[in-house]
Amino acid sequence: MRHTVVTVSVASSLLLGAKGADAQETQLVDRIVAVVDGEVITLGQLDRTIGRVRTNSSIDTGICASGAEPVEAAEPQTGERLARRVLECMIDDMLTFQHVRRFPQFDVLQDDIDAEYQRMVQQYDNRAAFEEALKRQGWTPAEVRYDLERAALVDNYVQVRYRDVIDVRESEIRRYYEDVLRPEMAREGVEMPAFDAVDSMIQAILVGDEYNRRIDDWITDLRRRADIVVYIW
Repeated sequence: MRHTVVTVSVASSLLLGAKGADAQETQLVDRIVAVVDGEVITLGQLDRTIGRVRTNSSIDTGICASGAEPVEAAEPQTGERLARRVLECMIDDMLTFQHVRRFPQFDVLQDDIDAEYQRMVQQYDNRAAFEEALKRQGWTPAEVRYDLERAALVDNYVQVRYRDVIDVRESEIRRYYEDVLRPEMAREGVEMPAFDAVDSMIQAILVGDEYNRRIDDWITDLRRRADIVVYIW
């Protein structure tokens, strides 16, 4: 079970300083929806991320997009429920980045970021179309590059710390073959494949399951130790 996020009822605001020499007026810039160990998530950031989920955008980074608990646009979630789910995922992203950035050995090469950014651009007719898509979703190229760097940094860490150290024994693969795959094939009325034909596939499934479990345990521990305040709901 995930660590419960502390909530309060009134939203805070980021305020721009006084306008003009004599005026003491302030201008509302953005609302803070959460603070995670001293770093803020704003309503604007939340709204933009929700927009990416709703449009199933290819402009997507972070553990919410590819980690243990991705937010799926196809899920029957609307309004507040979707916003809550997306915010939870953004908190997870921030917690993992805050943890991983302390380890310089996992720094990302700029060439890798450039290549990933170019891969995203190539999904559109041209760079102008890509940047127009960014603008519609409230993002700038610099923000996307920053998000890509954050996501790559976390990915480097979890690959070394979690995925690469997972060892699945042949006995586990055979157990899955007999206890899970065989009954499934029987229910579907499909001929059971030979073990050697599917052992690599089963291994990948088991590695993925264990990886997701470890990532979830890691994030749960990060949440337990973090100071998280949510200012909405």
